[in-house]
Amino acid sequence: MISAKITGIGNDAISEKDGLVILFDKTATPDLKKVAVIQEIRDLNHSDFNLKKGGQIKIGSDSYQIEFVGSLVNNNLKTIGHTTLVFKEVPTNPLESAVYLRPGKFPSFEVGEEIQYI
Repeated sequence: MISAKITGIGNDAISEKDGLVILFDKTATPDLKKVAVIQEIRDLNHSDFNLKKGGQIKIGSDSYQIEFVGSLVNNNLKTIGHTTLVFKEVPTNPLESAVYLRPGKFPSFEVGEEIQYI
């Protein structure tokens, strides 16, 4: 399991209507920080991301099952803390930088809250 702490939330980062959230680490540009949730990933030197279908992501007390992991996700998370969490059905042509999660219930995001990648 890899855990991260939410350290910032951009003014335009949260839109339940869109059903997705963009994550980056502190290396995000100022423009990206406006539309992203910023996370501080812990113990990354000791762990590699290996998210796959059937795994879980916990955001605060909400738990989500991974339905699809794009081909770019694990490397992007390791190098720049980036992925897009999508709380919708997996489409015919899913985003290769996204993780699609079930259930589709949109979580709340708060600074200081934990994200766990299981």
